[in-house]
Amino acid sequence: MGGQMPINVKQPQLNDFPPPIGQQDDMGNNYQSAQDQNIGGQGGASFTEDEIQNLRDIFDLFDKDHSGKIEMKDLEAIMTSLQRDPNEAKEMLRSVDPNHDDAITFEEFLQMMQQVENKIVKSDPNNQRRREYQRSSSQKGVIQISPDSKVLDFLRLLEEYRRKCEDDGNYAEAKKARSKFDELLKKETVRQKNNIRAAQEHELQNIEAAQKAQFLEFSQAWDNYMSDYEATAYLSLEKLKEKHMLEFQQFQEKIRKELRAKMKFSKDLLELRDKEAKLVKMKRYEEAEKVKMKADLLEEFERNKLEAEMQAIVEKKESKLRHTQQLALAALLKRIQRDRNEQLKHRQQDSQRLIQRNKNILNDLLNKQNSETKKTLEHLKQTLGMTKMDMFYEPDAGAQKKATNLQSMAKKKKSEQ
Repeated sequence: MGGQMPINVKQPQLNDFPPPIGQQDDMGNNYQSAQDQNIGGQGGASFTEDEIQNLRDIFDLFDKDHSGKIEMKDLEAIMTSLQRDPNEAKEMLRSVDPNHDDAITFEEFLQMMQQVENKIVKSDPNNQRRREYQRSSSQKGVIQISPDSKVLDFLRLLEEYRRKCEDDGNYAEAKKARSKFDELLKKETVRQKNNIRAAQEHELQNIEAAQKAQFLEFSQAWDNYMSDYEATAYLSLEKLKEKHMLEFQQFQEKIRKELRAKMKFSKDLLELRDKEAKLVKMKRYEEAEKVKMKADLLEEFERNKLEAEMQAIVEKKESKLRHTQQLALAALLKRIQRDRNEQLKHRQQDSQRLIQRNKNILNDLLNKQNSETKKTLEHLKQTLGMTKMDMFYEPDAGAQKKATNLQSMAKKKKSEQ
C-alpha cells in the first residue's frame, strides 16, 4: 500500500511468539513439591491407609501367637531397625500401655509409630534424609524421585526381620517376611509409577495450556492487526471518494465557466439587436418592438443550441473524469485486496508453523517422558530392590555406631538371660 495506508498496529511475526519454555514446569520439581506436601506438611506425621496396612503386616509378623499383642523385645527390635534407642520404646510404652504388661495392641503400636514418625519429622523438618537420597540418585535421563522414607523404613523392618528369622532357622516366618517385602515393593513401584505419570501429565497439561494461551494471543494479535488494516483501508477509500467528489465539483464549475465565456451569438442576431437599438433611439417603438420579438426568438434558439452543445461537451469531459476516477478507485481496491490476501496468507502460514512447532514440542516431550519413565522405573526398581540397610539411605557414622552398639547390647543381654 506504500505510504497511502499507514497501519497503526505492528504486523505480528512468528518470532514474536517464542516457545513458552518459561511456563513449562520442571517435572522433578513438580514431583518434589508433591512429595513434600505428603511428608510432614501439616506440622506432624500422618499415616495413609496403605501405610497403616503395612504397619499391620509388620505387627502381625511379630505377633506369632496371634494374640493381638507384641512384646517389649519385639518392639525393641523394631526400634533398633529404625535406628532409634530401644530405651525410647520403653518410654513410649509407658504412655500408651495402661496395663503395664510390657505388651501392646496394634492400636497402641500404631500410636507409638506415630510418635516415632513425629519425632523424625520434627528433627528433620525439611526431610533432608530423603533429599540426600534424591541428590545421590540423580542421573541423566532419570527423574529425580525418591521412595517414601516411611516405605523404606517398612522395607528395612521386613528385611531385618527376615534375616533374623533366617538366623534363628525360622524359615516359615522368613518366607512370610519375604512375601510381605515383595508385596510392599510392588505396591511402592506401582505408586511411584503413578506419581511419575501424574507429574508427566501435569507437565504436559501445563505446556498445552501455555501453547493454547500463546495461540490465542497470536490470533488476537492478528485480529487486531487485520481490524486496523480494514479500518485504514476503509478510511483510504473514503478519502479518495471525497477527493473525487471535490475534484468533480471544481471541474464542473471550471468547465461551465470556460464554455460560457466562449459562447457567441450569430451575426444575424447581433444585427437585429443593433437595429433594435437604433429604432429605439429614433423613437420608432412599434418597429423596435417587432425587431425585438424577432431577436428574442432567435436568441432563445441560439442560446438553447449553445447550451446543448456546451452540455454535450461537459458530459463528455465529466464522463472522462469519472472514468479516470473509477480507474483510480479500482486500482486502490485492487491494492487493498492484494495486500489483504498477502496478510491472510502470511497469517495462515505462521499459524500452521506455530501449530506444527507446538506439535513437535509435544512429541519431543512425550518421547523424553517415555525415556525418562523407562530409565526412572529401572532405577527405582534397583533402588527398592536393595536389601542392605545402608543402601536405602546412608546414616551418619555416629548413628551407625550407635545402632551397632545397641544391637551388641541386646545380644549380650539375651545371652546373659
